[in-house]
Amino acid sequence: MKRITQFKRVLACAAAVVICMTALVGAGSGVVATETASAESTEMKKNKTDISDTKDKLSELEKKQKELDQKISDTKDNISAEQENQDAIEEQINTVQETIYTLETSIDELGNDIIVLEDSIAQKEIQIADKKQEIEDGVSDFKSRVRTMYVSGSGSYSDIIIGATDFYDMLMKIELVKRVAEHDDGMIDNLVSLKQQYENDEKALNEEKANLEKNKSDLEEQQAAHQKQKEKLEELFAQSQANLDQLAADQAYYESNKDSIEKEEAEFEAQLQKLYKEQQEIKDKEEAARKKAEEEERKRQEELKKQQQQQQQQNNNNNNSNSGSNSNSGNNNSNNSTNNRDYNYVDKSMFTWPVPGFYHISYGVGWRWGAYHKGIDIWSNGIRGANICAAASGTVILVSNTCTHDYGKNYSCGCGGGYGNYCIIDHGNGYWTLYGHSQGITVKQGQHVEKGDVLGPIGSTGHSTGDHLHFEVRLNGVAQDPTNYV
Repeated sequence: MKRITQFKRVLACAAAVVICMTALVGAGSGVVATETASAESTEMKKNKTDISDTKDKLSELEKKQKELDQKISDTKDNISAEQENQDAIEEQINTVQETIYTLETSIDELGNDIIVLEDSIAQKEIQIADKKQEIEDGVSDFKSRVRTMYVSGSGSYSDIIIGATDFYDMLMKIELVKRVAEHDDGMIDNLVSLKQQYENDEKALNEEKANLEKNKSDLEEQQAAHQKQKEKLEELFAQSQANLDQLAADQAYYESNKDSIEKEEAEFEAQLQKLYKEQQEIKDKEEAARKKAEEEERKRQEELKKQQQQQQQQNNNNNNSNSGSNSNSGNNNSNNSTNNRDYNYVDKSMFTWPVPGFYHISYGVGWRWGAYHKGIDIWSNGIRGANICAAASGTVILVSNTCTHDYGKNYSCGCGGGYGNYCIIDHGNGYWTLYGHSQGITVKQGQHVEKGDVLGPIGSTGHSTGDHLHFEVRLNGVAQDPTNYV
């Protein structure tokens, strides 16, 4: 019996040693590996920022291209806006070149980000595989620990304690149970922590894979966009060259017909100066007549006043004795009105815009091919037939409605001195306005018009490359820049 008891103690000690060894082995294998950082690397963050900034710039360039495409489309078929069309094409060329450069930068950035992501994914896959193996090893160790307990004949901690043969054996087993329980809790907590880390790493891996696929897709789209931009640039260069050829042809035509064009302009200018002199003579005569009438009226008033004074003196002489001290002096107060008109004052608000609803100036005052453009050309898409309105009140002093050539042309048909159907309004104080290239002027010579009254519809008569209004402001016969007045 004594031998049996000693054998059991030896077996218990052996079991305790095995359990402790298993616990130590389990603890060693169950240590949680250093957690992989979930935060993105500095390089990945920088790549994302660069890609985001480049996308914003591409978005702005795309918006600008759409606006310029619309402008090119609006001016493409209107030969009166050929220079504006060329300017828009040149601006678009610069925009497309900037877009191509930005796309190349974006493609490089995406390529770098793809490389970084692929490296990061490869590292994460290794880390996840190691963590998975660590979990499997931990589970295997835990199974071995449970199997050892089973072999030792103890199904639970209580069985171990109850199976103690004496008080010393019980204390030893209580200490053993305490240590094993702590080990089991640590092992389980470690396995749960490893599982959570594994799931987090796997989620991060899947996100990076999704980002990688998105970047690859974006890269393909931007490579395709890059190719389209290069093709668009080639088309713009071709279109620009065609425009330059047309401008060169127009210039060549002008230079080959310069003498006749200048003669026509000179004749028209001479007619205007003659008209100005005639109008000035009429005004001088009217002014002289006015002054003569004023002088006659002044003399009449003086004579009347003299007669009144004589009558008053006679009445005073007929007055007797005491009237001397009470007599009135006969003073006659008169009010002298003054004319405060200041002929030197120029108010821009005197004039209003002559084509309501259409405010684009396609060509301004200045030199072109050796000729001086004396007014502004007002043009916008759909302007044909729009109302030409008087810029200020005045009198229509000239109307020309002889031109029937109402279409775009790069030559002069010889009508109206190149202005086609036009009219001139005298606004007083030396100001005239001229309205050219109408389909037909609807007011009559000598007619008084108010500011905003309709003068006729816009057309393309005379030397006009397309539907527009040629508008001039003249002061004492000299052409001014209308943008200083309207």
